[in-house]
Amino acid sequence: MRAFIRRVNACPTLLTSRFVPRARRWLVLAVLVGLFVLITVELRAQESAAQPAQEGLRLGRMVAQSELEFGWRQLFLGGNRDLYRSQINLDEGLRLLGLSFTSRYPENTGSLFDLLTYSMTSWGGDPYNAASLRVEKRGLYRFDFGYSRIVYYNFLPTFANPLLGRGEQLGQHSMDAARRRSEYRLTFFPDADFRIHLAYERNTQFGSAFTTFPIGLDEFVLLDPPRTTMDEYRVGVDVRLGRLRLTVEQGFRAFKNDIHTSQPEGAINLGNSTNPANPTSANPQQILLQTFARDSGIRGLVPTTRLGLHGHLHRTFSLSGRFAYSDANLDFTRQERATGTLFDLSALRYVTAQTSTSLAHASRPNALADASVNYRPHRRLTFTNTTRFQHFTIAGDVRTRTEQQLSADLRGPLPSPQTRVVAEWLGAHTSVDSFANYVEGAVELTPHLILRAGHRFTHRRASLLRPEAGEREESELNAHAVLGGLSLRATPALRLFAQIERGSSDTVFTRVAPRRFTRLRTRAQYRPITSLTLGLQLLVTDARNPNPLVDGVQRNRGLTLTTLWTPGERCALSLSYTRTDITSAILVLHPRLRTIESSQYTANDNFVDGDLILSPLRNLRLALGYSVVNAQGTLPLNFHQPRGMIAYTFPKRFTWSVGWRWYGYNQKGLALEDYRAHTLTGSLKIAF
Repeated sequence: MRAFIRRVNACPTLLTSRFVPRARRWLVLAVLVGLFVLITVELRAQESAAQPAQEGLRLGRMVAQSELEFGWRQLFLGGNRDLYRSQINLDEGLRLLGLSFTSRYPENTGSLFDLLTYSMTSWGGDPYNAASLRVEKRGLYRFDFGYSRIVYYNFLPTFANPLLGRGEQLGQHSMDAARRRSEYRLTFFPDADFRIHLAYERNTQFGSAFTTFPIGLDEFVLLDPPRTTMDEYRVGVDVRLGRLRLTVEQGFRAFKNDIHTSQPEGAINLGNSTNPANPTSANPQQILLQTFARDSGIRGLVPTTRLGLHGHLHRTFSLSGRFAYSDANLDFTRQERATGTLFDLSALRYVTAQTSTSLAHASRPNALADASVNYRPHRRLTFTNTTRFQHFTIAGDVRTRTEQQLSADLRGPLPSPQTRVVAEWLGAHTSVDSFANYVEGAVELTPHLILRAGHRFTHRRASLLRPEAGEREESELNAHAVLGGLSLRATPALRLFAQIERGSSDTVFTRVAPRRFTRLRTRAQYRPITSLTLGLQLLVTDARNPNPLVDGVQRNRGLTLTTLWTPGERCALSLSYTRTDITSAILVLHPRLRTIESSQYTANDNFVDGDLILSPLRNLRLALGYSVVNAQGTLPLNFHQPRGMIAYTFPKRFTWSVGWRWYGYNQKGLALEDYRAHTLTGSLKIAF
């Protein structure tokens, strides 16, 4: 199995030594020729009067407009390709960067449609691409279609990799998968008081991945490709009742997840530990996995009913509310088969073969209701109250049967045959009720000063019942928070905003939820002249969970400074700087030593970003930018991203552009994850 991991981890050289200089020469030549052509055309264009732009192509009564942008991206990569793909994942080749098409009848006189729009972005190999379509007949129907594809690549050498010290650079829970999502929505009478809509959505994920099979004192890396599918159907109506609008929708979501976890046929998997059993025992054996196959399947159905109501009952009074109820049901099956020389700690015996089956069922009825009321008795006085209630129950049970063929223990061989059968039944019933209410008042003391104050109350109650053990656990939480803020326009050029929130609860509900916290947010904007805007944002958070078993402390400081300068139509400059200081500490249980340890995280990060856009000639556009991340603390690193772009718009129809971006990733103390990458993209945009 280790040889199999090495084959997967090996990355071929991206560019040969011959191809790199040749490709660079051609790219430099193309850039020089392009610069010569655009300057020549620009000088000639300045001698003639500008011609008015075309409004579109007319085909009878229909007007059509379209834009097409395609190009080539060249990649020069050095360093860790896996980390580059996990963070950036832009490869080389021909790309359809953008496509848009619009067809309309200005007088809404089309026989089948009045408006048709279609767009595509980033097709041809990029990890993120999308397409959308809208067809509309005014007053009769509106059809919308959307499609997107996202590639999830996570092959970080240091992620879940206990063998990193031995030279293995493959995380044992890595993934290379793609998720596709498509949605269809048809609305009848979109502009009427009574509307009907039908919708269908499909979401799938597929690809390759790794997981581990733990047994005894060892764990084995296995292939674990994801295969998930979700289909959702919705039908609903919107009705206007006087000043109110009522929405009723019924949906059904069906999902499945079928995974075949396996080991390559004929491979011998020695696991992560060469000798997990006691080598000083009377019967030491090499632990290994010869064959493994696990087939698991999940089937679920979630019917959902939604109700919504909103409107203005009076010029001083408006309300909105919604109610949703769903009842999810899930069935799970698992069959697992393994052979080899394994060691089971629960039996303190070697295992030569093991089969296991599981059957499980779970349900989750959920009810959610919220309402918001806005009351404005005076033009300078506003009250808002929002109430939210949720109740859900998770009830399920799982039955597992495991059969093992035992061979020996640490002292020596035992009489055969030895068969061990373990049957387990686990059940749980969890019920959670939560109630939250937030009330806020705002008063406009002057046209330049607004004060706000509010109070938030939260109540939660959770109950856990274990039928097989006859145990019940209950927990309640009551939390209060007060808020205060102001909006001030000190001068026509200076605006200020500030808000402070302090909260506390009477008990610990979860480990990560703070029992006491303080948050401060401030924003300021200063515009001394029309072309210059300065901004400042400050975030301060202090949180504490003083439970003896948690002792969680969180401290967050964030400062952002921004500048935008636009002295004219042909020049724009934007600069920003962000400083973040984070300190977090919490008590955790050490998984092997079973001792209480403190987990600490510290980040002192600096982020600088700047962009300059120039138009020295009428149809010429230049852009330069630079971003740098300097992180100190638990994960120190530097990440530089300079970039540049040049674009020229030929008269009427064509825009030629060349863009360059460099990625320089340097993780301090861990050079094996560093990479340096250049992407050079040339494109041509054509307008019809």
